[in-house]
Amino acid sequence: MPAKAPICDLDFYADATIADTVPAYHQMLGAGPVVWLPKNNIHAICGFDAVTATLRNHRVASSAHGVSINEDINGFLRGSTLNSDPPQHDVTRAITFSPLTPKALQGVKDLVEEEAQSLANEAAAKGAFDAASWLAPHLPLTVVRELVGLGAHGKEHMLSWGAATFELMGDPRNRKQQALDRMGQLRGFLDDPAMMAALPENGWASRATRRGLEAGFDPKRAGTLMRDYIAPSLDTTISAIGYAIYLFAQNPDQWARLRADRSLMKNAIEEIVRLNTPIRAFSRYLLDDVEIGGVALDKGTRVLVVYGAANRDPARFEDPDRFDITRDVRGHVGFGQGVHACLGMHLARMEMASLFNALADRVTGFELTGPPVAAKNSTISAFAQVPVRSFA
Repeated sequence: MPAKAPICDLDFYADATIADTVPAYHQMLGAGPVVWLPKNNIHAICGFDAVTATLRNHRVASSAHGVSINEDINGFLRGSTLNSDPPQHDVTRAITFSPLTPKALQGVKDLVEEEAQSLANEAAAKGAFDAASWLAPHLPLTVVRELVGLGAHGKEHMLSWGAATFELMGDPRNRKQQALDRMGQLRGFLDDPAMMAALPENGWASRATRRGLEAGFDPKRAGTLMRDYIAPSLDTTISAIGYAIYLFAQNPDQWARLRADRSLMKNAIEEIVRLNTPIRAFSRYLLDDVEIGGVALDKGTRVLVVYGAANRDPARFEDPDRFDITRDVRGHVGFGQGVHACLGMHLARMEMASLFNALADRVTGFELTGPPVAAKNSTISAFAQVPVRSFA
């Protein structure tokens, strides 16, 4: 155990930590920008400057060895856009990112707006609903299922496959076997020629597969490119929407301010994502000795890059736990940074802006009607339940 890293006696993957992440982030930050977690046997990079420096240095802090702390899972995911580095990363990202550019997404804006308006109408009519289990999944699931085009079988399992993928990037403890079973279902889907042949031709998944073949990938590898749409396009957006309604219920002045001035919408979304930070952490594999945050880290070791802690670092964000939609949030790492910035962030922003605008036209405020319940996932920070009442 390197003596230079301060020890933080915290179990990053314990149920109690997952259920209430903020105290854990501050405990880590209080110890230092880089800490040793003996209960998880890994160095955690948690300070804002240390995290951003790591994310921008893919030549040393590599994703090509996988970003899970589980080496078996890295073996399955390695080579995907998330689990690769340039130049290979640039090839796969160019393929899967093409329908997710701001320009390309203009072609689906009407679909997103129509679904957002319909959902907001239903939410206003209901009056009381669960923002995490009912409201948050509806728009991302409806839009992404249609656009990705995995066929009837695939689209019904996208959410469980994505959640399982994120579980296995961390340490899911007693949820591991269920996650492995679901990962096996995903592997079976990707390896089934009949399933692949039945993909709708105009869907993103089919297009990515065709472009992979055109780029010289073998058929099996080309087929796995669709994994880029299964996890990143759903869980993180759903997490942020559910957390947003919780924040607005707890901070009615911020909802009133947003309703009165829609020019604040873009910044409000960034502030929501900063506070929520859907991805708690990914790992990186060090290709060389490096000093980060004053701590010497050895080549050939894995480190945990804690996005959630970086976004709560008081050295970067004054009063970091306060929700302020006018805050300067530039540089936050809720969507990542560097070459691995979130693939679906432009779609996520569009979906959230459409939904919050539609809700703001109909709803004057939200009130919690019961305690929120945290979802259990070793990587995704989200609520399972946020019971609220809306006021017209």
